[in-house]
Amino acid sequence: MLKKILFDFITLQDDVINGGMFYTQKIFYEIVNKDVEIYGLYDGNIPISERIRTILNMHKIALIDIRDRNVYETINNMQIDTFFIGIAQRYNSFDLCDLKCKIVIVCHDLFDMSLEYFKILQSDPLKTFTKKYLIRKRQKRNKIKLILMFLLYPLVLLRRYIRQKKEQKRTMHNYENLKKLIIQDNVFVVTDSEYSKYSIEYFLGTPKNKIKVFYAPFSNGKFEENAVTFNESLLKDKKYFLLISMDRSTKNAILFIEQWEKVCLYTNYEYDCVLIGKIKVNMKNCIILEEVDSSELAYLYKNAFALVYPSFAEGFGYPPIEAAAYGTPSICSNVTSIPEICGDMPVYFSPFYQEDLFRAMIKMMENRDIYVEKAKQRFLEVIHRQKEDLEKLFDLILGERI
Repeated sequence: MLKKILFDFITLQDDVINGGMFYTQKIFYEIVNKDVEIYGLYDGNIPISERIRTILNMHKIALIDIRDRNVYETINNMQIDTFFIGIAQRYNSFDLCDLKCKIVIVCHDLFDMSLEYFKILQSDPLKTFTKKYLIRKRQKRNKIKLILMFLLYPLVLLRRYIRQKKEQKRTMHNYENLKKLIIQDNVFVVTDSEYSKYSIEYFLGTPKNKIKVFYAPFSNGKFEENAVTFNESLLKDKKYFLLISMDRSTKNAILFIEQWEKVCLYTNYEYDCVLIGKIKVNMKNCIILEEVDSSELAYLYKNAFALVYPSFAEGFGYPPIEAAAYGTPSICSNVTSIPEICGDMPVYFSPFYQEDLFRAMIKMMENRDIYVEKAKQRFLEVIHRQKEDLEKLFDLILGERI
């Protein structure tokens, strides 16, 4: 008798590709080739894209709407063996405690909780940019406006404080369902790193079953390199530092931007930088690409002098390993999961000090060949671990039902 798998299509309904969605998609494409019967759980309040419809039609997958009043009774009556959830946070609003089947739930990170320490809200990308780097500089305010600003500033601080408290309360409330769920006998929590494991236990408590740490899988290790659509002549004969997702506040773009001029002066403008994201900054030797597809990203990884990764927090952190697939070394933040995943591959720096990033970039310039070899070695180690952990994940999903 075929095992019945209820698969998380709510994560696949995300509008934009992200690490967790990429992970879930990879698991789906692997498990759909197993000898199993798959059903999909989706959110009827979110439109189903053509991409998802194509997947459903190709594999003849029936959908169940989580908004259905009797959804949990329906799932229990179907005698589902395992319910797989690719991103735990997509189910913050739903109480799944009445489900009787085995539940394998992946929690990649708890950034919205951990970043409260630094008051960095993901909903406000790039609010930390200083005005001197914006292309359209505001005109100097007159004295009256300056006086008004000075008088009103305490109100601005109060408003910011109230908003942060509301966000913190909302975040904590959102995880109440997950806190209740993970202490059940039929629930198994999976995460990508030891850092994320202890982060979950710190913020949510210890689950009933021991948290499994399985490295997040790649698709094929490398992206396809054909069909580059941006003007490649922009980068011809340039030695450039690559930074991605610069329009996300957690990626800490400001740290790089505020020290870039120092790097340019130190090297007599020998190097360029390529920033990927919808940002507007006015800097010399800087190329901005708002969006790139996987082929273009492959080209950028392969030809970069080094990847710079100043992120505040990562549950795993794909980009340094993706760059390493092409033998491209990395300069990485030394916090959260990054040292665990990257090992001795990168040049590390603190994401809180501009001068430390400056030091790390100069060190890369002086010793790049050493770090190229380290990148190649670490890539092989991570890929090996990923393949092993993927099999362990399938053993967990397809093993005996509770």
